[in-house]
Amino acid sequence: MQEESTKKEVIFTDENGSNVPATKTVVNPKVEGVIVIAEGAGDANVKANIISAVEAVTGVQAHKVQVFAMN
Repeated sequence: MQEESTKKEVIFTDENGSNVPATKTVVNPKVEGVIVIAEGAGDANVKANIISAVEAVTGVQAHKVQVFAMN
């Protein structure tokens, strides 16, 4: 997922009795990969279904999703 969301808003601070504009920027991190640990992930069909679900929800490509069986 090479998407990054940025939110900018103008806020005002009080300095010496007057409102002074200041900018605030919030940058959400990019998701580069996913690791899943799940019961039943030792089964190839379950693992494939988990990878498909993660890919559908996050947009992360299947080769960047790692699924491991929970011990």
